[in-house]
Amino acid sequence: MRKVLTILMAVLVLSGCDDSKSTDGLHKISFATHQSRTIVEDNDDLQQYNLRLFGTYTLDGRTARVFDSERLYYDNSLPGWSYDNTKYWVTNAMYRFYAVCPYDAPATLSDEENKVMVGTYKGCTGGADLLYASAERNLEGNSDYSTVPLHFRHACAAVRFNLTNASSQVLKEVRNIRLVGLYNLGKFTFDSTGAVAWELNSTLVEDDEYDKPYGGICTLPEGGLPVNLDIKHPLYDERVLMVLPQSVYKTPITLHLEYIKEGDAEYAVRNIELGWLGGTTPTEWKSGEKYDYNLTITDNTITAEVVVVDWVDNFVDL
Repeated sequence: MRKVLTILMAVLVLSGCDDSKSTDGLHKISFATHQSRTIVEDNDDLQQYNLRLFGTYTLDGRTARVFDSERLYYDNSLPGWSYDNTKYWVTNAMYRFYAVCPYDAPATLSDEENKVMVGTYKGCTGGADLLYASAERNLEGNSDYSTVPLHFRHACAAVRFNLTNASSQVLKEVRNIRLVGLYNLGKFTFDSTGAVAWELNSTLVEDDEYDKPYGGICTLPEGGLPVNLDIKHPLYDERVLMVLPQSVYKTPITLHLEYIKEGDAEYAVRNIELGWLGGTTPTEWKSGEKYDYNLTITDNTITAEVVVVDWVDNFVDL
């Protein structure tokens, strides 16, 4: 026990150092993000952001924090990921690490449950993605002091809408594009093994027209849709909506839009229930999956289909 206390005292004394090399046989805890299509092809986008880092170690039945909401940032001078106040490995301890991006996500760690909770995260705003990573390292009986890999994954799902004009008339304008009925507030939790869960909160809709059975409403980002559309053009130039994982047909979620064609006297109003498109339509949005909804406007109506596609990471804003 005295030997253990001596090691712990050495760690406390040296924790204020910023030396990336071993000191008196102690090894610095270091991290690396793995290249993966789950995040970005070459990590360049991720390196522009600070990560929020948590970490604990358990020794002799007692658990202590080693990283408590630490800022993990990419240092081009190394190059590599770095943090302030160097921490060193403790022999025979069991470690658990958690990381969240972006840094300003409201994340906290529960020591009792060994889980990180991201509270009141608002999805479907056209804004930041929510990424998470976790890792475990058991040093009992071994001396694995190698760099800890952080393999980030998407906590949200991605939705993109593509519009095709197949009518005999020129499509002049599309307006009031909204997703109605979805949950867009929720709490996200994950543990050191990577297990995840969402707790969704319904939100009220101020617009009287939609203030009935719906849980929430989302307006697609402005400025991405030109007034005069090409024959085929994304609704918002290579952008995706980050939505919370949820049931699509039980909620139900509806895509509302209005459009006018050359020669029409008024706008056509369409409400498309995304869970009732038929065929192999997904019944839920899942974490880490991306969905393309392809809309085709004909002379008299609008049809839609949905396909699950590969996540093209350079289309995602972290």
